[in-house]
Parts: sequence; structure tokens; C-alpha cells
Amino acid sequence: MSTYRTFDPEKFDLRQWHPYMIGSFFPRPIAWVSTLDEKGTRNLAPFSYFGVFSSKPPVVGFSPSTSARTGGAKDTLRNVQVIPEAVIHLVPYNLAHKMNITTGEYAPETDEIALAGLETLPSLRVRPPRIAGTPVQAECRVREIIPLGNNPGAGQLILAEVLLLHIDEAVLDANGLPDPQKMDIIARLGGFWYARIRAENLFWMKQPRNPEEIVTWQELPQDLRESTILSAAEIGHLLAFRPAWIHEAASWPLPKDPVTLHTQMKALLPHDAPAAWVLYKNAER
Repeated sequence: MSTYRTFDPEKFDLRQWHPYMIGSFFPRPIAWVSTLDEKGTRNLAPFSYFGVFSSKPPVVGFSPSTSARTGGAKDTLRNVQVIPEAVIHLVPYNLAHKMNITTGEYAPETDEIALAGLETLPSLRVRPPRIAGTPVQAECRVREIIPLGNNPGAGQLILAEVLLLHIDEAVLDANGLPDPQKMDIIARLGGFWYARIRAENLFWMKQPRNPEEIVTWQELPQDLRESTILSAAEIGHLLAFRPAWIHEAASWPLPKDPVTLHTQMKALLPHDAPAAWVLYKNAER
């Protein structure tokens, strides 16, 4: 049984509380955002308070925080208030070092794209440029800016509609869809820690949408619930493919050799859960 400590944000100042927020909610994808000011000066900055909120209309959001160092607004926020356009990129591992350069709080007239030695591509619907070498580029129009506070550390949530989505062909699968196994992007953790999203660290698990497809935890036979052979993800696959006979399994004797059975089932997962269930049904008891 876990033991928990409880933390009240009202009892911490920003410097003390910020590590709990970024260290508790992760990994967070990084929105690498290019914008322009009224003079046409380019700006590029990364934001890990970032997410996808709607598919149709396609809306993403990121949140520049009021600077804890200066107490002022970030250049990105000021830019989109004047020119409500942005290009949002995912950050590939091979550009992590250049992304790191753009984390600095530079003077507004600084061109971070040039500072980081990055190449650009012209956008088709918006004025800010795209960053070459990034796997995903979203040309966006700002829909709404929601102030979450005026104090240092307070976010300013920017909701932006995707007008065009550019995806590197090298990261598409055979069906033309983005393949996470090919992306090799980075995500933000707590402190100065990042994660590298690589194929060997990913797992695939079907999500059952129809309640009739789902095996509940109470219905799962005891030996499978307590298996030391099957991983959580592999058991998740089994739970998403409900066999017609599962309601009978609770009255069956346990398998005589669960280790061998589970090992055989494991070899069929994740791609053939129904066959794994057949093995289970036919096991010696």
C-alpha cells in the first residue's frame, strides 16, 4: 500500500511550488513556437505547458508563463497579441541542443532562429516561418488568449487553431499516418530532465471503446491477475478482447502450469489476443 505526502500550493511560493508542478505531470510534449512581432522580428521559444484540445476544429494550446525573473510577459505572448499567428513544432532529439539555445529570455529584438543556427521553410497560411528538420509543423491562427493570472508563474493559455499540418514523410507509416516509432522526439520532465521518445520505449495497447468488448478486473481469472510473466500492457490487451465464455472462467480450476501457459500467451501478444484467450480456454486444469 502506498504512503502519500500531501502538498498545499497555498503554502508555497512560486520558486518552491514550480518543481512540484513540472515534476508531477509529465512527460509533456514541447511546443516549439515561432512567431513574429510587428516589425517582423522572428521569435522562437519552447513551451512544455502544451496540449491538444480538439480535433474538429483542430485546436492546440500552449501557455507562456509570466516571467519569474522579470515579472513581464514572454515575447511569444506579446507577439501573438499583435500578430495572432504561430507555427508550432515538435522537437526532434537531433535538434535538442538548438532548442536549448532558444530557452533563454532574450531581448525582444533578438532573432532566436538565427541565434540557434536553424534553417527555415516558408509557411503557406501564416507569416511566421517553419523550422526545417522538425517532424511536425502546425501553422496556426490564435483563437483565444485566456489569462490565468498576472503574478509571476501564472500561465497565459493560448488556444490556436491548426490551419495546415505539415508532417515529414519519413515519419509516416504505410497508411500515411504519423508513426510514433519513427518520430524520435523529446518531452519535458521535471527539473532539467527530458525524455527521448524512441521506438524501444513504446508499447501498443488497444483501447476498448465498446463496453461489450471489455473484460472487467473482477472477471479476469486469478492466475492472470497475479501473473509474473505477463506485463501490465499485455494483460491490458487481454482485457480489451472479451471472449464469449469469460463469465464461465471464474468457476474453472486454475491452470496446472500457469507459467508455461502465460509464456505461450505472451508470445501471441499484443497482436493476437483472441488466440491467447483460446490457449487459456484449452489449458490443462
